[in-house]
Amino acid sequence: MKWRRQDIKRVTIDFSLKAREMPFHGDGSFYEMQDVDWKDDVGLDSMELMLLAAHVNSFFAIFESANPPYLLSSTKVEVWIDFIFDLKLTANAYLDFNSSGTSGETKVTRHMVSYLEREIDFLASIFKSCTYIVPYVPSYTIYGFLLTVGLSEKLSIPVLYPSKMFWKNPSGQPLIVATPFHWQLLLSSLPHQAINCMGVSAAAPLYEVLYKLLEKNGLKITDLYGSTETAGIGYRLGSGQSFKLFPYWGLTDNGQVRDQQTNSTYLLMDHVQKTGDNSFVLLGRKDKQINIAGKLVDLDEVNNFIMTIPNVKECRLSTKFVDGNQVFQAELVLSDDSERQRSLITSRIRDFLPPHKKPANIYFTCLLN
Repeated sequence: MKWRRQDIKRVTIDFSLKAREMPFHGDGSFYEMQDVDWKDDVGLDSMELMLLAAHVNSFFAIFESANPPYLLSSTKVEVWIDFIFDLKLTANAYLDFNSSGTSGETKVTRHMVSYLEREIDFLASIFKSCTYIVPYVPSYTIYGFLLTVGLSEKLSIPVLYPSKMFWKNPSGQPLIVATPFHWQLLLSSLPHQAINCMGVSAAAPLYEVLYKLLEKNGLKITDLYGSTETAGIGYRLGSGQSFKLFPYWGLTDNGQVRDQQTNSTYLLMDHVQKTGDNSFVLLGRKDKQINIAGKLVDLDEVNNFIMTIPNVKECRLSTKFVDGNQVFQAELVLSDDSERQRSLITSRIRDFLPPHKKPANIYFTCLLN
């Protein structure tokens, strides 16, 4: 792939939010500003600027080039972009991604650009009809990079941020790039409005009930399965369907996937069941016991307790690392949804579980009535 200056700018600005510990908010106005200073305009202090430089140096593998630029020699965003753009003209072999920690620990995963390009090519065949991309995820994540940087460049289509989106009557054929958490918020914010858009979801499998509600509202959703370590492995094009493997992956009989081009194998973090030579369904996470504050927590035990609470229809627990500490969160589907029910269920979980067994965050997804 060929790097464009606007893509490098988006990645560095997204990293500046991470350096300030701010969430990705989808406000497109800042990406359009010119002559921006990291300190005067963005508001980074000296420590945040150093952290930003570390993030950017790692992602673009800057210090491993023959003549690396020194980003901290300037506080101007455009100067950084010029430094990186010039470097990528001659040194564009690989990129480094930080995993979210769902596989057990936070770590850096290096990918050859050629490895990423084959997925971008395949994604382009799935989403060739889209005319612009609407991101709800930062561009420095593996998912964000593939679908908002790589795909945008491959299809020569622009990125339009949510703040610029006209939701009641979107023009063209937008592709919304989001996670299940974002999809539930998007759907709940437009409960009676059919959104005639394409969508793609990753980071966690979609609940079937959420998937069906999105489809009912006119969204054509592609659910992706993979990780930072592997990038995408499989996809499904509708609720109730099995995941299909990307054409260069194969499933082994011992819970692994094999890269058919390199013959490398990777252990999946989920139990899967084959439904065909190149298809599978997910049966649940393998990492059922985790260490929270020095105490072992059995996620099945927590899940079983939550499922005894009246009105809870589905429960999914997932783990991640925050500031070096492992935490877990709960995503709940209710049979009867209301603010009162959400409050009652949250209180019951907080009151009856010991501190180390309480989910750090509780999310409520789109619900059946």
